[in-house]
Amino acid sequence: MMGTYRALRGLNARLQLLFLITLVFRMGTMAFPFYAAYLIHQHAVSAGTAGLLVGVYGAGALFVDLIIGGVIKRFSANRVILGSLLLNAVLLLIIPSVENTAVLFVLSFLWGGCYEAFTPATFSETVAHSSSESRKVAFSCNRLAINIGMAIGPLLGSLIFLSNADAVFYLNAALSLVAFIACLWFGRTVPVTQGAGVASKGNGLPESAMHERSRLLVILLAALPVHIAYALPPTFLSAYIINYTELPAYYVGIIFFINALLVILFEVPINQRMSHLSSSRSLVAGFLMAGVGFFLMGFSHIGALLLAATVLWSLGEMVVFPSITHYVSSISSRHTVDRNLGYYSAGVNIGVMITPPLAFMLMSQPSLPSPWLLAGTVLLLFAVAVGVMKGSAVLWNKEA
Repeated sequence: MMGTYRALRGLNARLQLLFLITLVFRMGTMAFPFYAAYLIHQHAVSAGTAGLLVGVYGAGALFVDLIIGGVIKRFSANRVILGSLLLNAVLLLIIPSVENTAVLFVLSFLWGGCYEAFTPATFSETVAHSSSESRKVAFSCNRLAINIGMAIGPLLGSLIFLSNADAVFYLNAALSLVAFIACLWFGRTVPVTQGAGVASKGNGLPESAMHERSRLLVILLAALPVHIAYALPPTFLSAYIINYTELPAYYVGIIFFINALLVILFEVPINQRMSHLSSSRSLVAGFLMAGVGFFLMGFSHIGALLLAATVLWSLGEMVVFPSITHYVSSISSRHTVDRNLGYYSAGVNIGVMITPPLAFMLMSQPSLPSPWLLAGTVLLLFAVAVGVMKGSAVLWNKEA
C-alpha cells in the first residue's frame, strides 16, 4: 500500500486531479450493470429487446472510440472529459422517465458513447501530463482509480437497486455531476506544470513516428485476444460457474474479490518495479501469466486450482494493460496518439461484444475446446509472437 501511496504522491497535480475524477466517475458505474434487469422489470420490455438495448449501448461506445481522436484534437481532452461527465449525467436523469422503446434505443446509443468518451480522453490527458519514463506508472494509477471505483459502484448499485431501481440512475447521475464540477472547478486552479510530470501535449512524442502503421496494427492485433480473454470474467464467469460446474455459486464472488484486491494492492507497485523493462519484455511476462491463468481456469472441477488461476491472470492483467497503453502511446506521434488510443479502447468494446456469444457457442459443442483453454492457449502463443516480433524494427519499437 505504501508503494501505491508514494506513486500517487509522485504524480503531478494534474494527474492527481485526474485520478480523483476518474475514481468518482467510476464509483458511479452502478446503473449499467443492472440495465438489462431494469429494462425488463421497470419498462416491461422482453429479454430479447433488453439484450438489444444493451448491445446498442456497446455500439455507441465502439462508434465513439473510432472517432474520438478527431474529437479530442478539435476540442481538447479536458473538454471531452467535461462533456462526457455532463452528458452522461443528463442521459441518466432522462432514461428512467422514458417509456418509448425507440427512444430508449437512441438514448442507449448516446449513453454508451458519452460514457466511453471519458476513457480515451483520460488516456490523452495521462500522455499529455506525464513524462515517457513515468507514463507506465501513470497509466497504472489511472487503472487503480478505475478498479477501486468499479469495485464500489456495482456493489452500491446492487444494494440500492433492490429497494428503488430508479434511484440507481439518479445516484449515478449525481456522481457524474460531482466529477464534472470537480473537473471544472479544480481544473482551472491546478497548474499543469506542477509536480513530477511534464505537461506539454504529447510530451516525449515525436512530430512523426517511424513505422507507425505497421507497429500499431501489430499491437492492436496482439491486444485483441487480451480484450477477448479478459471479457470472459465479467461477461461469462457467473454463468460458467453456476451452469457448467459443480462448484458453489459463491466462487464467483470469491474470484472477483481476489481479482479486485490484487489489482488494487499490487498493480501500481508492480509497474513501478518493472518500469525499467522494455514494453516487449513486460508484455511477454504478462501474456505468459495471463495465458497460464486462463488455461488453468478450464480445470474448473478443482476449486483451489481455479483460485490459483485467478491470481495468475490477475497478475497478467496488472502487467499487460498498462504496458499496452504505454506502448501504443510510445509508437505514436503527438498528432496521432489520441486516435491510436481510441482504436485501442475500441478493442475493449469489441471484446465485450463478441466474447459472450463465442464462449456460449464453445460450451454448447462438447467437441470444441473450453473458452478458458482456448483463451489461455492463444495468449501463450501471442507471448511467443511478441518475443519474435520484437526483433523487427518495422513491426516493433525496440526502444519502448
